Amino acid sequence: MKARLLLISVLILAAVGCAGTPRRIEAGQGLAGANGQIAAYDDAELDELPWPGEDNEPIHISDPLRPVNRAFFHFNDKLYCWVLKPVAKGWGFIIPRPVRRGLSNVFSNLGVILRTFNCTAQGDFKGTGTELARFGLNTTVGVLGLWDPAQKWFGLKVRDEDFGQTLGHYGVGPGVHITLPFLGPSCLRDTIGLIPDAIMNPLTFLPGANLFERINDRSLGPWGYDDLKESALDLYIAVMNAYYQQRQYQVEEDRAP
Repeated sequence: MKARLLLISVLILAAVGCAGTPRRIEAGQGLAGANGQIAAYDDAELDELPWPGEDNEPIHISDPLRPVNRAFFHFNDKLYCWVLKPVAKGWGFIIPRPVRRGLSNVFSNLGVILRTFNCTAQGDFKGTGTELARFGLNTTVGVLGLWDPAQKWFGLKVRDEDFGQTLGHYGVGPGVHITLPFLGPSCLRDTIGLIPDAIMNPLTFLPGANLFERINDRSLGPWGYDDLKESALDLYIAVMNAYYQQRQYQVEEDRAP
């Protein structure tokens, strides 16, 4: 029963990720290649795309599943354009922005378990303390997280850590590139990381909660994926590069003393 519930919840989470998980794609929306330009590649060049990491050491994006990945990417793109975007815009039109922002804060507050776990697992005990302090303040003074006094009053920003970053912190490479149907760009490491993250997220066990969270978050914008679509010569490559750039930045930031 638990396995079925987890599977259903993951599918609910996936159903609104579309062409890339929104938070990940938007953070890298203006960045696509080593020279900062969005580039197009022939299929023969895509097996290993170099990406600069720390100390100019290249990181290779291995894409042996390219035909399947491109097919899923096309599916995700249509789902984004025909379902997610219209629904999110409709929700934003009906519900005032302060209400939607408050709901987003509540959902974020409920993610304290997985963020605290991953901070601790990475040895970031300052981050662990930050997350616990945020939860205490926002749950009480912030009225169950509707408001964020922890950041507004004390500058305690959310530590957006996940298990994929934890694996990267300990030297686990991204592995092969994977485009997940509904979820968007990922890699073997981050796909594995979705499992413990889902288990530690209370929303996983509330039917429809992940779906509602994603629609609400998307309604708050920005619509970075649209900007990428307008400028990219090869949207698949642009999204993949943006994803890997942000994930590499997050892992290197976690490793920094």
